[in-house]
Amino acid sequence: MAEVELQFRDALQNYENKNYKKSLTLIDKILKKNSLHSQSYALKALIIHFYHPQSPDLKDPNLLISTPPNILSICNDLIKTSVKYGPSNSISAHLAALYYRQIKNYEMATHFYTIAYSNNPSNKGILRDLSSCLSQLRTYKSLIKTRFDYLQAEPGYRANYSSTSIAYYLNNDFNNSIKIENQIENIIKDKLIDEDLTENSECLIYKALLFFNLEKYDETLDYINNLLISNEKFKCYDITGLLELKFKTLMILEKFHDAQLTIRLLLKRNPLNVQYYYDLFNSLKIENNTSSKLIVLNKLSKFYPKVDIPKFLPLTFLNHNDEQFKSHLSNYLQDLFKRGVPSVFNNIKSLYNDSNKIPIILNIVKSFEEIEKNPLILTWIKYFLSHHFDKINQFDLAIDYINQSIEITPTLIELYMFKARILKHQNHLIEASKIMNDARLLDLQDRFVNSKTVKYYLRADLINEAIDVASLFTKNDDEPKGVKDLHIVQCRWFITEYSKSLTRLFKKSLNEFEVVLNNDHDDDSNEDSNITLIQKKVETYLGLALQRYFSIFQIYAEYYEDQFDFHFYAFRKGTLRSYLQMIDWEDNLYHESLVGEIYSDLMSLISFTKENNKLLLKALDHSLYLNKRSKKDKKDEIKWKDNMLIYNKVLDSDPLGNELINKLIKNNELDKIDELEKLINRCDGKTIKPETVYFINGQFNYDFINGKYVVALASIRKIKEISNSNSNSNESKIALKLLNEMLERINKFIETEFDDPKTKSLQKVVKLGLMRL
Repeated sequence: MAEVELQFRDALQNYENKNYKKSLTLIDKILKKNSLHSQSYALKALIIHFYHPQSPDLKDPNLLISTPPNILSICNDLIKTSVKYGPSNSISAHLAALYYRQIKNYEMATHFYTIAYSNNPSNKGILRDLSSCLSQLRTYKSLIKTRFDYLQAEPGYRANYSSTSIAYYLNNDFNNSIKIENQIENIIKDKLIDEDLTENSECLIYKALLFFNLEKYDETLDYINNLLISNEKFKCYDITGLLELKFKTLMILEKFHDAQLTIRLLLKRNPLNVQYYYDLFNSLKIENNTSSKLIVLNKLSKFYPKVDIPKFLPLTFLNHNDEQFKSHLSNYLQDLFKRGVPSVFNNIKSLYNDSNKIPIILNIVKSFEEIEKNPLILTWIKYFLSHHFDKINQFDLAIDYINQSIEITPTLIELYMFKARILKHQNHLIEASKIMNDARLLDLQDRFVNSKTVKYYLRADLINEAIDVASLFTKNDDEPKGVKDLHIVQCRWFITEYSKSLTRLFKKSLNEFEVVLNNDHDDDSNEDSNITLIQKKVETYLGLALQRYFSIFQIYAEYYEDQFDFHFYAFRKGTLRSYLQMIDWEDNLYHESLVGEIYSDLMSLISFTKENNKLLLKALDHSLYLNKRSKKDKKDEIKWKDNMLIYNKVLDSDPLGNELINKLIKNNELDKIDELEKLINRCDGKTIKPETVYFINGQFNYDFINGKYVVALASIRKIKEISNSNSNSNESKIALKLLNEMLERINKFIETEFDDPKTKSLQKVVKLGLMRL
């Protein structure tokens, strides 16, 4: 036994030094001598997880898990064997916990860390990792004990007091959180050094937040005032944060005079924060008094002459019938035009929500146009008018005015960019992309215009042109073009637009294939079209589109995983409020509109492939037309494929997504979609998706794909409620459009004739459910 233990320690040391091959050899020797040695099975699982042939790709957008399924299966079986032979062995449990943490299975990692610690309570590292797992899982009730136990084991570090205080905070136990803060303050009060001051400052304002959350407002106010007047080392440096919290406290205490003095201090520190102006109105109790607000803003505009906000705000509450509105708007616009501010229209765009103000704006600006002699000012006036007519969908006038602006000053980038935008609104996407590129050529070092050009090319489905332009600002060390670099740096907007463009090209190619297929059946001739090339386009565009969609969710999965290290790191750096903000951001990660939109698009694409399954399978069957290929056709296909590899390759293992197509479409395996569902279901630490229109549409498509038609009715009901909630909102308009699409698809299922009795019965249930909505 002693020899086995020595060999095991040697194997463990080799594993820690990443000598996996040597470690695995030693483990196999141990298991030959003692097949019941549980620790060896657990260590072998860890080694195999790292020591297996891996994809050379840095990040594989095909995978939502990093370890291949066959390797996972082997490792999981080894862990089960380890548990069988050593159910309470702390070393085995610790190794198993490390394995599950590596594969991001935090539930199982927590389970084994708990076993390891209960059998080896002296190991503080286990307790620390267990705390991180509990934080990752948002299991806050259990977190208090682990954080407190770790503090008891390591009381010499402020980070451990902070992490324990935060554990109480996350459980809304603010009293105990304050006790922990008081305890560490008393310990270190006379021992602070300069390197500790920033961390200490953060802890002090965090303590003020605790008083506030306890609704001890008088105590909060006294504490903040003491911090503000403190000249000692033991003080808070975040004066803005203290003043903002003080203002909230004073407003709750209805000490309005002190509150308005406080908000004026904040305005002095940052007069560009528009919220401070509204807070000032509230503290003066004039939020509904137009004349008083005008007086206050007039004084502030003189006090802060270079700040735009106090000059603009009157336009938001003055009535369109009021002469003051017209005079104020005239003065405001005239000043901006004279200063040559390009963003004049964006400044007042919110006024267009009131339709009565639109003609007044037009009349004032037209009057400026008639009398203006300065060419540059006239350019900006016409530029504004172009925006105006674009906003009210009079695109011909918008184009006319932007062309006049370009004629006067042909070197302004903004003019060409907006002309491209007007053309985009008219759905002239190719022309718009060319004009945007003209704007880019005026300043080749401008990253913003470069990005805009890429986006416009992608929306016009000119992928090669988009990638050429994008590659001007990427490294391109590994590949001739920058697509791989843009995936590595997680450029979400690019991958999103890229995915949508590939989806459109796939649908276009599939439609082209159907047309050629029908012509081929009718004429028994296919001389004009290279149908095998069209087939390759269908397969490649679909494969790449799916890869890109999955890569976006891979980015979000990494966001989720990356927080794990910060459950420990944040306290070492003393960033308590930032840590709480990170927790809140991660909890709402999948509420972002982009995620919902991409989820909806992906599910729509998968659903489209299911609905067109017969046609798609024909398109993916390359054996159908191989005998019809000419030498020219073969050369065209090779040339096209080489070009696709140059421009679109991200992965070495599956460069054009063919393997992904085989898995998802040909073999009808939706494992990737299931993994995606698990990923999204982690939001808020619960199995609940955000109730946004795009997510609901995505859920409808997911249920529809899997034949859960009755369940899909729930999504229709939710979308219908949103569409009826506010007919003027953008969300309700989107919901109405999606509702019509859902109803069309569900009715198509109901009206389709099936031979299967079960499906017929299901049709009746769905029809009845639809009638009740």
